[in-house]
Amino acid sequence: MNYCVALVATFLALLASTGLADDVNCAAETSCKLCINGTLSGKCAWCDADSKCLPYNPITDIKTLEGCSTNKFYASNCVLDHNIVIIAVGIAVGLVALAATAVTIWCCCCRGRKARKKKLADADAEYQARMDQISAKHDTLREERQAKNDAIRQKYGMQKSSPYERFD
Repeated sequence: MNYCVALVATFLALLASTGLADDVNCAAETSCKLCINGTLSGKCAWCDADSKCLPYNPITDIKTLEGCSTNKFYASNCVLDHNIVIIAVGIAVGLVALAATAVTIWCCCCRGRKARKKKLADADAEYQARMDQISAKHDTLREERQAKNDAIRQKYGMQKSSPYERFD
């Protein structure tokens, strides 16, 4: 566990220290399209208020862009400013996570319901088979007992001519 935490911390430290935007010359670009979509793609951002291209590090420049007088800057496209893109991506990730959670819960509940139904059906079938077995055993014992009683009655001459006739 500690190994994993150390590995993640090292990876994040390396990403933060790479200085993606430190060694690039973004000032040469004169338009948003050239700044964002040019050869320095991902390393420069366009500041709309100052109309200039500035170095951009996606790890450290999440909310503000150093050198830009306002928070309105374009980093990934020239249509939506960076803050709107971050909000939209956050909402999209949240919706996907919510949908995945809902699907997972639904699948688990349905699978559980089917398993419970199958388990109850199996238990009912086992119970019914056991009851049939007991009933058959009782019928056999009743027939054996009746045969013994009939044999004793025949031996002592007490046979009934009708099953509803009374013995004296």
